[in-house]
Amino acid sequence: MNPFGMYLASLRLQHRMKQKDLAEALGVNASYISGIESGRKSPPSSKMISEIAKAMRLSDVEKTELWNYADQSIKVVHIPDDLPLEGYAFMQELRKSMGSLSSKHFNALRSVVSLSDSEEQHEKIKRTA
Repeated sequence: MNPFGMYLASLRLQHRMKQKDLAEALGVNASYISGIESGRKSPPSSKMISEIAKAMRLSDVEKTELWNYADQSIKVVHIPDDLPLEGYAFMQELRKSMGSLSSKHFNALRSVVSLSDSEEQHEKIKRTA
């Protein structure tokens, strides 16, 4: 399962819809909805996500979360053209070790990224002051 599939299943149940009902509203096969919810299929296109939101009459908060989970569930990472060479080496190491990292490891990596983002924001503020 991935975050998008889990959240879609949760929303669908909260809105008292069966996979078959959502599939009919979207003009797709119920097995497609099942594949998305189980994580066998990647999150759908932007157009389909918008259609899901409309068919389920999602609130603005639910739509925002659905888009957020779709973004979290993307399996292919595009590396920026201007990435330093160290970045390429790090991405290779991360890719190789991804399956063996624990929640603790991911939280530590997230802390480093958050710290980097905070330092970047601080530098921007200093430049504009």
